[in-house]
Amino acid sequence: MNRVGPCKILATLLAVISVSGCGTYVPDLQEFWGTPEDATIKVNKIAGQVVCELHRAVQRVFKDNETNYPTFVAAPGHPPPKPHNLDWFYKWSVQVNLKLNVAEDTDLTPGVSLNTVLPSAVTGFPGKPAVTNPQSYLTGFGATLTTTGTRTDQLNMFFSVAELKNGQSAIAMSCIPPPTNADLFVQSDLKLYDWLSAALLPNYADIIDYASNSSPQNTIIHDVKFEIVSDGSVNPSWKLVHISGNTSPNLLSLGRDRTQELIITFGPAQKGALAPSAQNSLNAIETSSGISQALRNVR
Repeated sequence: MNRVGPCKILATLLAVISVSGCGTYVPDLQEFWGTPEDATIKVNKIAGQVVCELHRAVQRVFKDNETNYPTFVAAPGHPPPKPHNLDWFYKWSVQVNLKLNVAEDTDLTPGVSLNTVLPSAVTGFPGKPAVTNPQSYLTGFGATLTTTGTRTDQLNMFFSVAELKNGQSAIAMSCIPPPTNADLFVQSDLKLYDWLSAALLPNYADIIDYASNSSPQNTIIHDVKFEIVSDGSVNPSWKLVHISGNTSPNLLSLGRDRTQELIITFGPAQKGALAPSAQNSLNAIETSSGISQALRNVR
């Protein structure tokens, strides 16, 4: 019987790797069962939900301040809490940063071993039956190919609190859009009103004075991140007399990591943008998030 030579084995593995390496491409925003139009729908849905919830959250906190604000009792020896006033908040602005990150990775790990069958060894024991042990010699060959494609899309939006408050009434709106066939974005309330209402409470209790001009670094930041990961692998194997394959744990594995991050920054406005101190706080969050995402994409 003809034996398969090591050179042919190596040539076959290299050929498989070369062909597989041609599959590297920019990942799609939509899932594999969707169409390019679904990517546009997805971005519009997310942006629309964020804007709707921003209007609703801002309008609700102003309404709460008029009709349902918290009441605090003055501590002994301390002056009574200041009257509730959101005039300072009306002059603030909000920066919205939406990041959509998709990372796809492919791992190809072919492995082949050449089996050399040797004569069985017979071991004898005094007064006991002999024991026969099969013997063989294996020569393994393996190769690895890993490809990773990463795509990051970012959408930035800027609003003044005044235009959010005075816009179309969204207090009673349900901002969650309906699902689509090619969208794995988490369908849930982003909790913007809950966060904003809680963030303003320390100001009501005189713990923080957001309205103070001596504290321009006052900033309110909300960071929401969703991550959906899917993986799959295939590993056919066979064993013949003189050759075995595939001897690696997985011949082919595929993965897709979708990360959707929303950063909302409320802060004092200056010349149609966030004040430098608020922008610096946002930059720090974005830098930390970018480093974290880069490390996550390295597998």
